[in-house]
Amino acid sequence: MGLPSLPPGPLNTWLSVLLRLVILAVLGGVAWYGLHALPNSLNPFSPIELTDAPNALTNVKLRILQQRYEACIATIRRRGIDIERDRIVAKEPGCGTDEGIRLKRSLVSYGGSVETTCGLMAALLIWERHAVLPASQRILGSPVTRVRTYGTYSCRNVNHASGGKRSEHASANAIDIAGFDLADGRKISVAKDWGKDTDEGRFLSTVHDDACGIFNVVLGPEFNKLHANHFHFDMGIWSICR
Repeated sequence: MGLPSLPPGPLNTWLSVLLRLVILAVLGGVAWYGLHALPNSLNPFSPIELTDAPNALTNVKLRILQQRYEACIATIRRRGIDIERDRIVAKEPGCGTDEGIRLKRSLVSYGGSVETTCGLMAALLIWERHAVLPASQRILGSPVTRVRTYGTYSCRNVNHASGGKRSEHASANAIDIAGFDLADGRKISVAKDWGKDTDEGRFLSTVHDDACGIFNVVLGPEFNKLHANHFHFDMGIWSICR
């Protein structure tokens, strides 16, 4: 014989609402505990750290960090990276940035200081730490000591066109990677080594592919002839990996 059910009325309605609230509270507690039990890199509500191994959330977290200039600066400085605030003033419309940073020292050399948006810099530092350095040791047997670039800031349009949309380079939100120098003296060039069945070619392919889960846009020699000698990375609004 089952328990008698409550007759319909205000009391029954109140108990039903209370039961639903209790269930929601229990489920919310379980979800809260589950999220906080996750490591930082896998918790969608935890801010990104440069030491977090890249995963499916990395690019999402970098997009959020890109919109939070002060938090971005703090994130980079927590790892002892030597940076300073950098305001790029431009006379032409659509160029420059008030919220840039200048990299003075990181885990590898870039042949001098590098000025970018903070979001791009955070992505670059994650890429060098978790993609470039491990791949160079694993595939080439020697660590990368310098990343050679064709620069970041350039007040120009996409593909150097006379008109049209401004390039991400116009706001220092892009960087072009030309090659790498190794501790053992070897030099790797995107122009010469890309696509070859060699350790150098495999290294370039690996760091290009790893970049796709970090930066918003990754373009290489297979995209078009304009990128035959470098990788283009940026943190613009679009997502593409070619």
